[in-house]
Amino acid sequence: MSMVLGPIHHWMFGKIKTSEARENNIVSAFKARYGADAEALLGEVYKKYPQTDSTKSLEELLANKSIHQGIQSIIIEGETREAAIIAAFCAKYDDAGKIASEAAHAHGIQCGKEAVNRKGLSANECKSTSKAFELLGDYLCDGMPCDRGAQVVEDSEKCTAWDHEECVHEKYWKNAGADFLTMCDIVNAWISGFCKGLNPISTYKREKAIASGDKSCLSILKNNS
Repeated sequence: MSMVLGPIHHWMFGKIKTSEARENNIVSAFKARYGADAEALLGEVYKKYPQTDSTKSLEELLANKSIHQGIQSIIIEGETREAAIIAAFCAKYDDAGKIASEAAHAHGIQCGKEAVNRKGLSANECKSTSKAFELLGDYLCDGMPCDRGAQVVEDSEKCTAWDHEECVHEKYWKNAGADFLTMCDIVNAWISGFCKGLNPISTYKREKAIASGDKSCLSILKNNS
């Protein structure tokens, strides 16, 4: 693995692991809510979309694949599996989308608090929406570095806004049979939680979403202190 590109690949792997942890939080919430029925439903999903071996390193997972292709395939597999799980539960239970969003939000809060501790952030840094967006990029898997991803359109210490001209997740979610807007809501619930974990009095809002029929997405984070 390249000494130059290696850190970028492990940075991406960290984001992938965060997505997998969110999926696990959602699965745990489904198990708590639906009991034995959840185990049976998950078993069916995992037959088609196997779980990633969490004990393997990035190097082991990539095996003989090219680095870029290998990381991309791990992202696709993970996003498709998470969407397939949510699709299966939403098809059977009317409240599954709500349960998944709540679990994602709780996990986001946990990650935001972890970021504060890991980075040793000061109180002022936690209040900065600009810093929050920077940290979000270390945790949220939003495509590969070569994808356009989120672009900042307004930036200050008290208000940061960013947009997407396309959704890099859409085809994976739809291929898994998941509802586009439901999945968008769940990811945005996680983002909202992450921002709350950094600064409890911040406000995150998705103003526009491709999943809702808008031409682009627009997210706004405000510091209300």
